[in-house]
Amino acid sequence: MKKLFYLLAFFFAIGIFNHSKAQCTISDLKLKLNSVNASTCEVNVDLSWTQEINNGNKYAYVHLWTAAGYHTPVANWANMYEHPNAYPKAADLANAMATMVIDDNHSDNAFIGSVYHPDPTYTLPPQTGLSLVKVHLNNTRVERMTLQNITVTLPSCTGAQTLLFDVWASQSGNGRKVHCASQGARIVINDVKVTGLIHCSNPPKFQLFIQNNGPALNQVQYSLYLDNSPIGIIDPSDSMVFTANTINIPANSTYISPIGYYLLADLAPHNGYLFAKPLLVEVRFQGSQNTIIATLQNSCGPLPVKFTAFTATKAKDKVLIRWQTATEISSRGFEVQRKLPGGDFRYVAFVPSLAPNGNSDLLLNYSYDDTDDFAGASQVYYRIKQKDMDGKINYSETRFIKNTGGKTSLLVYPNPSNGNVQVTLPGSTGPVDIFLNDNTGKEVKRWMAVVTGDLRIDHLHPGIYVLSAFVRNTGERLTSKLVVAPGR
Repeated sequence: MKKLFYLLAFFFAIGIFNHSKAQCTISDLKLKLNSVNASTCEVNVDLSWTQEINNGNKYAYVHLWTAAGYHTPVANWANMYEHPNAYPKAADLANAMATMVIDDNHSDNAFIGSVYHPDPTYTLPPQTGLSLVKVHLNNTRVERMTLQNITVTLPSCTGAQTLLFDVWASQSGNGRKVHCASQGARIVINDVKVTGLIHCSNPPKFQLFIQNNGPALNQVQYSLYLDNSPIGIIDPSDSMVFTANTINIPANSTYISPIGYYLLADLAPHNGYLFAKPLLVEVRFQGSQNTIIATLQNSCGPLPVKFTAFTATKAKDKVLIRWQTATEISSRGFEVQRKLPGGDFRYVAFVPSLAPNGNSDLLLNYSYDDTDDFAGASQVYYRIKQKDMDGKINYSETRFIKNTGGKTSLLVYPNPSNGNVQVTLPGSTGPVDIFLNDNTGKEVKRWMAVVTGDLRIDHLHPGIYVLSAFVRNTGERLTSKLVVAPGR
């Protein structure tokens, strides 16, 4: 039996090109695998690149394909990106696995867009939880961009899988002129897994395990970085604390590293504990340019802020936000953040820390009442963003409430059924994309740009399915269970 893949190997496409437009370059494309669903073949990844920007760089676009579907149909891609008006249109993106838009690309307040500006007739595939992180590098014109939580479904759950992606940017006000592009970066998912341990000592120790389930890996080198905010992204704020000499790993074997030591300037004793941050491990395969990134979590002591409770409760015309901390170290306070379906987390309010000078080992209780009106949203999500005195941040878990004043109804009848079903959507919803998934999460049918009407569900195995309607105008997702009855 073939082993399931574990981590993502990154291949930089040889000859990635860039249009010669002043202060508009894109380079150093990377991906990081976050999770793999071995049953549904769904993967979650972060995509990052370095870009040079100016005040006119307004939009960036990212397209992701399988290798088999890349730039298909080929006839549509002649001279693509080669001149200002050679941007991909809806027909060109018919086989794209994902397309993401970044609005206000030049700004520190850049955000995920909901419309593909070059061709508004193309509907962006829904991406739940998609977020953007920007990090300034050597100067204010060079940035590291990271799209987090991109979700795609691979053609197969076993064996090596190859994906390709393009990134391009526009400085025009309507977002329809190509000013720079990187095309054909290659991503290969291999049977390699990197894990490790951090031993609590002074100085702390680590040990790595690199499991190779494929051919021999030669000239392998790994480095460890202290993972500063933003978490999970290797950038100039992350200090390299260890680099190993090159090693060779035979086929179908596991390399176990010697126990190594690393020194941290910001290790701080507190109540008998040694606090240290997680480590990012970067494994490089010399000659092939493959890069694997993994995180070693640090459990040598409690986090600078330890949340012991966090709730969000609907009460008439407001939402009661309550949270509790057991430990706070150098804590400045807490930012309450809210997200509506299809959007990003946004600032709501700031609550200062109750800990004297930001430090406490006592239980501290916090509250905030959100009185905003969320008409039109079926669910509202909340999280707490904790901030330290030195600007470092820590997030709580996410909570959500159902908004009874929003568009929550999706009527499907008859239910059960084994032929046609009638779907009734809330008034003024507009066009929706409807997806039918079985009980494993696998998509079995889809209907695009539906307003209302009959859906044929014949030729399906009897069982329980989930019908999801994605509202194009608002980004809201409505769901309902559907029982497919045995045929007569």
